[in-house]
Amino acid sequence: MIDAGYFAKRITPRPDGLHAPGVREICSVSCCISPGPDDWIGHWRHNEFGWYNTIDDAWSVVPEADRPAYRLFAYRIALTRFRKGEALEVPVPADVHPAPIPADFASLGYDAVSRSTGSGFSFECSPLSCNMMAGEIPANENCLLDTEAAATAAAKAFSAGKVEPGDYYVVEVLEARRM
Repeated sequence: MIDAGYFAKRITPRPDGLHAPGVREICSVSCCISPGPDDWIGHWRHNEFGWYNTIDDAWSVVPEADRPAYRLFAYRIALTRFRKGEALEVPVPADVHPAPIPADFASLGYDAVSRSTGSGFSFECSPLSCNMMAGEIPANENCLLDTEAAATAAAKAFSAGKVEPGDYYVVEVLEARRM
């Protein structure tokens, strides 16, 4: 896995329709349930994975007054993606060169997330939360999988159908520890 960037999000508690009692909140890569800052993409400071190369850039798109409502995440991406069940190499965009993830970030787990666009926009669907698959696949309290191997198996299965279309990527989700 390689470091891939930073992003601030407003984290949402488990939706009522998600029948996964062990899930407390949605920390998925997708912004479908737990959103990023309003108009973050319009600032065009993100890299082609849709994340920011520095912590300062990630916070720069969040208005100062709104920052207490956001949490800061870092992402590592596996270099294999899945399309229709087949493993493919992940092309790493030239503008992805994040500052190293600081030691005060803790891993929350791994996500299997889709992406159908080539560049410039974020990842799209995290089926564990977006398609309520955490009711079928055991997810942790953050609606993520505990191991990279479990996320890889999920990404392969998701890419073969039953959920949102697109290539599926394995992403480790880390969060800055609150002081």
